[in-house]
Amino acid sequence: MAYRILSLDGGGAWALIEVRALIALYDEETTGHDVLADFDLVAANSGGSLVLGGLVEGLALGDLLDYFEDEAKRKSIFSPASWVDRTFSDVTGMGPKYSAQNKLPAIEALLSETGTKLLPQAISGVHRPGFPDVHLLIVGFDYDANRATFFRSATASGPQWGQGDAAVNVTLAEAIHASTNAPVNYFDAPATFPDHPGQRYWDGGLTGCNNPIVAAVTEAIVKGQSPDDIVALSLGTATVALPAPTPADTNPAQAQFLRPVVNPGLVTDLRKLATAILDDPPDIASFLAHVMTGSGAGVPPPAVSRIVRMNPLISPMGTPGNWRAPGNAATSMTGSQFQYLVQLDMDAVEQPQVNAIGAFTDLWLESGVRNQPIRMDGDTLNRELGYDSFQDAAAAWRRLKQLD
Repeated sequence: MAYRILSLDGGGAWALIEVRALIALYDEETTGHDVLADFDLVAANSGGSLVLGGLVEGLALGDLLDYFEDEAKRKSIFSPASWVDRTFSDVTGMGPKYSAQNKLPAIEALLSETGTKLLPQAISGVHRPGFPDVHLLIVGFDYDANRATFFRSATASGPQWGQGDAAVNVTLAEAIHASTNAPVNYFDAPATFPDHPGQRYWDGGLTGCNNPIVAAVTEAIVKGQSPDDIVALSLGTATVALPAPTPADTNPAQAQFLRPVVNPGLVTDLRKLATAILDDPPDIASFLAHVMTGSGAGVPPPAVSRIVRMNPLISPMGTPGNWRAPGNAATSMTGSQFQYLVQLDMDAVEQPQVNAIGAFTDLWLESGVRNQPIRMDGDTLNRELGYDSFQDAAAAWRRLKQLD
């Protein structure tokens, strides 16, 4: 029987895209427990860990979406840092904007039933029929040890993997607090836990696991699953992918759709480093997981891999010399709307920003926006492996679920 993984990327308020994808696959009334009971392992980072928290809480998907669409709830997570930090950030474009200290109580308030429970207790009783409880894996970065930390709900071990990794004694809210604590340009201090004062954490994206699919597949293998028994649904929070200029792109109007040339410098490079934790190079994580699970051998069509990646690309449609804003026959974005999304940061707190993400998600679900393939040509955006649209990816996932 296929071992099913759900993987949830980080991305702050952009994680509403993941909830919208789940609603499209299920419906608004489906509870988080019903979704989780479709899987054996769920891995999450940052904003995706907050989605996972709502699923563990058992919220209906429509109510979970409210975490991200309700401005008061968003701002409870992104609570302002001190006026000194905010002023420095406003003036320089660098430095923290939000309070790490205020975030844990806000998460506990959102997860009133499960937030203060240890991970094994929080997920207790939620499982596929006849299977163990869903295995939770939340990614963080240990600030002091300078290494990845995996908050898990059960032991992961095997005779060939050393002594194994134990479940951790932190609460669901604490694990999410650690995983969502993006540094430098976002939160003002490492995440800490009241009962574990010696532990300090940054966002799990610093481990290279903003897209945690490789960690999830590795965890499943360590737990004893054969790689060719694994199938995985990997949900993302949008990725900017702009084509490189070509000799065909002579029209100045095309420049808004092309990859800009950025001059190196101290400020530019610091900004790149501060935001690099959110970058998932267009192919690498999904492609590595694809190779790890057998490179698609024996997978029934329309699936081409055991990994299904669902993630909208903030990319133009068309071909070199004829690029245009995303859209379909009914609805199309303008060039200015497209550029707004390209420039929009992950901490989209204000309502117009979230509205723009929601409208973009509508187009993606209607296949008017490119879906991130498992592998693509980064210059031309041509798919080499995977699915061009949300609808194609959904069809592949439905087929993989039938492997049971």
